[in-house]
Amino acid sequence: MSKQDYKPVLTRTNRFELFSIDECEQILKAVLKDHNQMGILNKFQILPAIEHVGFLGEYYHLVLSYRLENETEERTTRLFVKSMVYENADMSYYDEKSGIIKKEARLYELLLNELKKFSAHVWCAKCYFTRDDLFVMQNIEDLGYRSLPSETKFLSEEQLRPMLRALATLHASSVAYERKHRVTIGVEFRQWLLEKSIDPDIEWWTTGIKAILAVTATHPRVINDAAAQAYIANELPRCLDRVYYMANPSPVHRNVFLHRDAWGGNVFYPKEQSENVGCVLVDFQLCRYAPPAVDFLMASYLNVEPAQRKEMMERITSDYYEHLVSELVAMGVDAEREQLSRSDFEQSLKDFSLFGATYNCIAATILRLPDNYLKKLKDEQAGEFHSFCNVDRTKSVLSLMDEHGDFRRYLYACVDDLLELTYYKQAE
Repeated sequence: MSKQDYKPVLTRTNRFELFSIDECEQILKAVLKDHNQMGILNKFQILPAIEHVGFLGEYYHLVLSYRLENETEERTTRLFVKSMVYENADMSYYDEKSGIIKKEARLYELLLNELKKFSAHVWCAKCYFTRDDLFVMQNIEDLGYRSLPSETKFLSEEQLRPMLRALATLHASSVAYERKHRVTIGVEFRQWLLEKSIDPDIEWWTTGIKAILAVTATHPRVINDAAAQAYIANELPRCLDRVYYMANPSPVHRNVFLHRDAWGGNVFYPKEQSENVGCVLVDFQLCRYAPPAVDFLMASYLNVEPAQRKEMMERITSDYYEHLVSELVAMGVDAEREQLSRSDFEQSLKDFSLFGATYNCIAATILRLPDNYLKKLKDEQAGEFHSFCNVDRTKSVLSLMDEHGDFRRYLYACVDDLLELTYYKQAE
């Protein structure tokens, strides 16, 4: 991509334009309402949340200094802010990501705060303020949770289980919400559940598909297999098109509200381990309405190496399902009547296995790159970062595989899952 193709725009002069004093007073009022208190705002600060790194937005701490009515002592509270970029950004990138931020803000405002009320388990932060370009929520770290160490690559079974249980609580809460309000979430919130990552018109996805098809053709199991090469070139692309339908509500299986982005970077664990305290999910920008198997498969594929996933699959399936049923029972819901029996769930896992394997392959070309490759690209070569994400990443991925044995082995293991569900399955 030439420099002429990359035309950045300044979306905001600086971070101090994030909030007005009136907005901060409104936020403080919402926070104090949780404790049946009232107070007066003295000042506010906006600080970069340098411990958080993401590709879809920017992160800040909003520090409110205030005093309660009938008190003279000043108090402070720290909130977390997720915002659209304010520094230079490519216009097309900005337009796409602003839609994602707006989606997440609306879901917090209209649905997530309500879903939180159905379970005693804390699985999501409370949101206090939203705009089209940002939202303000509880600071999870100040509530006693922490993110995984930055060097964490894959999760152990002990780490994966709390994540799956948090997803089960989310899924059960959505079923209870629908029963209470006599609505279907997929219909009621259709305009805020648009697909943002898996679509033939979404460049991030199609660029990833091209890269994975190229990687698959070089896999040691098929590189010298003429029939396999013909299948990869002519049949596999059409086979992977089935994933587009799997991203939508199912006409066969029970649909629920999904997180659909549950990987280690989007989960906070309690600082003090306890069986009664689960983990907290963040980043709801990719939420959809589809069978719970989609969330389960994505979490298990994205967070565990293939060999370990296969070894623990039966155990984590049972653990997730038992927690789902216990949450539904606590909410007065019968799993079988909601088409969520154990046999229903296991059948859905089989029906959506291609979704998990395909998404994992695409995600690996973003999340599993060696040596902080993508972060360095974003920080040092913004134009090349845009090109890698949305124009062509095939050459770079193949080059990184040549240079880094661990990355090559992992990506081939992911592709092996894909081949087992496509080429080798059709040959049976």
